[in-house]
Amino acid sequence: MSELQIAWLELITVGGPGVILALSGVIINIVTKRQSKLCTKQTEAVVVQYGFLGQGRMYPIVEYFVDGTCYKTKKKFRGVKTKRISGFPVHVSSEAYEDEKGWLNVKIGPIANFRQLAEQLWPVESKMTVYYNPNNPKMCYVDRPISESFTSIMFILMGLVIIILSVLVFFLIQL
Repeated sequence: MSELQIAWLELITVGGPGVILALSGVIINIVTKRQSKLCTKQTEAVVVQYGFLGQGRMYPIVEYFVDGTCYKTKKKFRGVKTKRISGFPVHVSSEAYEDEKGWLNVKIGPIANFRQLAEQLWPVESKMTVYYNPNNPKMCYVDRPISESFTSIMFILMGLVIIILSVLVFFLIQL
């Protein structure tokens, strides 16, 4: 194989996944924005339970009714910011809150009870607003749309970094 063929092979095999990552992030953003635009009706939902994913990631699960049919969904956040504080004899109380930009902020000490934090934030039987698509009530969001999630931003950034590095290596191989 010539150096030019090797350079092209590298560009395709390394840059290709970068393009796929970046496009995936863009598609996630487009789908999320489309969902937000289609969710024009609102109804009241009730917190029925919680979900815990670990690392401070938690969310309320709500139940809502549209035309007599019961639906369940979870509240989504733009991302989770976890702050761990440890060390003895420092007594640190755990706390969690959602900021105005849609981030869930969780501060935890050496011992954290996430169920208790969730119950303080979203008591069972408390009310939340669900915005849903009248043509497809399963398509919904709780309280506010999340336009740009941390996940989609990371997909786009990592894809762009891989593409740039791939192009740089492409030109370096040819030198």
